[in-house]
Amino acid sequence: MSDPTLQAFWMVFLFVIGLCVGSFLNVMALRFLADEPIVLPPSHCPQCNSPLRAIDNIPVISYLLLGGQCHYCKTPISIQYPLVELATAMLFCGTVWFFGLTWQSAFLLFMISNLIVIFITDLRESLIFNFNSIYMLIPAGLLYSVLNLGNTAGTAFTLDLGALVLHVPEALISALMAMLISVVFFEGMILFSRLCFGTDGFGHGDTFLMMGAGAFLGWPLTVLALLLGFVVQTIPAIPMLVIQWIKNKQYTSLISGAVALAGGGSPLILMNTPFSPESKTLISLICLVISVIALIVFLKQVRTAQTFTYLPLGPALVLGILVSLFFGQDIISLYQGYLLRN
Repeated sequence: MSDPTLQAFWMVFLFVIGLCVGSFLNVMALRFLADEPIVLPPSHCPQCNSPLRAIDNIPVISYLLLGGQCHYCKTPISIQYPLVELATAMLFCGTVWFFGLTWQSAFLLFMISNLIVIFITDLRESLIFNFNSIYMLIPAGLLYSVLNLGNTAGTAFTLDLGALVLHVPEALISALMAMLISVVFFEGMILFSRLCFGTDGFGHGDTFLMMGAGAFLGWPLTVLALLLGFVVQTIPAIPMLVIQWIKNKQYTSLISGAVALAGGGSPLILMNTPFSPESKTLISLICLVISVIALIVFLKQVRTAQTFTYLPLGPALVLGILVSLFFGQDIISLYQGYLLRN
């Protein structure tokens, strides 16, 4: 799309389509949560059950015209509706802007649509439905990788079956590795949480979500998405825990958690110091040992005091997946360049 006029047309068209799709995704997510059919009954006010007029169903515009409240009962309408519609529209435009008018973009828009539903349902009720992850994301992602729509270079290996020769793309092997990493990581963490806390620290929905994303992204971007997701998760989780510990005077948890975090991050901190490589390695090992000891103390304290934070992880993972999709290769390249310089 080298013609600026044509570019502008497609962006406006995709923005409008994205608004409409976002409106549908809102309905899908909320009806999943209410255990209602997606199509029927027609759109209605959840408070007074009055059927909505056509003018009440225009994405974003209807919200503004109605002043953010139901035309009939004047009940406030959740800001979620216009926000999801606008976010979907911007993601649709961004996808085509990054990846062009291609089959790759079509598959990625399908992935993004399911991620939006997962974001809503997990944020509202801590639920990730199998429909969006197992039945939608995973098959579509595997097909995306089989067709190598992400243009991953190389063929992993060739199967010569005599009359039929199959060339297995590197993208498919990377996708399968990403799915395996997701299963091992989350199911391992679930087992670990059961042993340490007596409860599941994660849901199996997180496993299926990352398997679906991994089928699209491949293993390097999936690992990055996991890291970014946990970084996003700690932004609200750590302050909540610290406030809870201070309020309950659980200073052992506070100190041991801080020591475990500082010790675990010591290799990154030492990268920019003037110490010799041997000294950095020795100091890092000592700090990591201290970190593990502090972590054991921390987990025992948390288990005894039952101080958990049950923030759903799905929304943070979705944000990590989206950042990896659009900017992951640049982030990995920057990190590799940093390592080479040091």
